[in-house]
Amino acid sequence: MKTEKEVEAFRKDIEQRLNDVSQLPNPDAATKYYQGALRTLEWVVTGQDI
Repeated sequence: MKTEKEVEAFRKDIEQRLNDVSQLPNPDAATKYYQGALRTLEWVVTGQDI
């Protein structure tokens, strides 16, 4: 089980990666992947789909 600090650090890492890929010439696939990772993390942590 992850601690809240570990989950928050993971969330920040994914959000940073999402920002980084938005600078790529064709970010569509990578953007969808990281958005999916954030949605999954939110669902696992809170049980709610965003």
